[in-house]
Amino acid sequence: MKRKLLKQMRNEWRENLWLVMALTIVCLSVWSLFLILWGEIEGVMEPLGFEAKDVYTLKLEMVPEDSPEYNDYGEEKDAMEREDRVSLMRQIRGNVNVEAAAWSSNFIPYDFSYWGASLNLADGEVDSIGYSANIRRASPDIAKVLRLRSHSGKSPEQLAEMLSSGDVLVANSYGDEKSLSPESLLGRVVILSYDSLNPYRVGDVIDNVRRSDYEMTWGGMAVIPVDDENPGQMWDIILRLKPGKGAAFAEELDNTPAMQQHRNFYFSNLKRLEDLRDARLREPDANVKTSVGLMIVFLAVILLGLLGTFWFRVQQRVGEIAIRKVCGASKGAVFTRIISEGILLLVCAGLISIAVVFFTVRYGSIGYMEFQTPAPIILSGIVTILLVGSGVVLSIGYPAWRAMRIEPAIAVKSE
Repeated sequence: MKRKLLKQMRNEWRENLWLVMALTIVCLSVWSLFLILWGEIEGVMEPLGFEAKDVYTLKLEMVPEDSPEYNDYGEEKDAMEREDRVSLMRQIRGNVNVEAAAWSSNFIPYDFSYWGASLNLADGEVDSIGYSANIRRASPDIAKVLRLRSHSGKSPEQLAEMLSSGDVLVANSYGDEKSLSPESLLGRVVILSYDSLNPYRVGDVIDNVRRSDYEMTWGGMAVIPVDDENPGQMWDIILRLKPGKGAAFAEELDNTPAMQQHRNFYFSNLKRLEDLRDARLREPDANVKTSVGLMIVFLAVILLGLLGTFWFRVQQRVGEIAIRKVCGASKGAVFTRIISEGILLLVCAGLISIAVVFFTVRYGSIGYMEFQTPAPIILSGIVTILLVGSGVVLSIGYPAWRAMRIEPAIAVKSE
């Protein structure tokens, strides 16, 4: 009766070995599910780099040349088209409901476009290491529209002034270890890998404007300024309305011809950025909800399995529990001994699981384990051990509590 717990467990090694194997499989399964779910929602925990509320987008369209409404510009086509674009933008900016508006090319969040290029130091070799970036072009007010977030504490208005002076903004970079850091470019003169004739000065580092709530952006981002008076072939406008003025602006746009069209150019397809987000991320949202639902069901099944396993194991020891109580052991001591046995089994299973995961991460090539840092793997492991440990304690504790309430005489009657 005075045998040590470890000696008792060693004597029952066959049964305990199967339990350790089962707990190891449970731990690895739960750990894997957490990593898969983390991979799906990892981006949610990172800053988006912009504020979507009260932001709208407009599409600039052009009347077809074969349309009877088409105005022939003649030899002044380029100048007059530029005048049309600028005139329409002035109408938008002059509206009392508009806080800021900007021309945009590849700068609307949730459009999932990627224009990759490299920013190279102007005083270095062209083929030397550069800064990999998603190139986003916009007029300076884009900083106020999306409320870009400076790492140096500058306001969106100050960032807009930088863009107006011709500076570019670079963003924090993810995943590309061969790329220069954005901080190393600060204040330096750079050139685009495909345009060596136009140098730019890097004015500030900002948060990366991500393409999705879920996606972890690869590489960096560069904001290239566009001249408001000469926007070139820009077809998108992104604007921030004053709070609660969305309906009023839409009504004015519908009822004001000067805001809608100027000669051959006209606006269409007014959309809230939040609506665009809902439309584009409907499938990822559903996938995450499905994953969470499946995980809950899986965890419930695991808990029931643990409860059944340890309930049967405790029931087999009702006689032993009774004898210990008769020999003077307190209920607390007996309960602690039974719980400790389950915890030791879990510790063994946890150590094996850690070894398997370490080996897989170190030498394997499982896609969902390729995170930016080891933090997700470590945190998922901790949560897994705590969750499975709670299941083990509950699965042992309740049947043990019931077993200790049985009178010793009744418990050993069948022995």
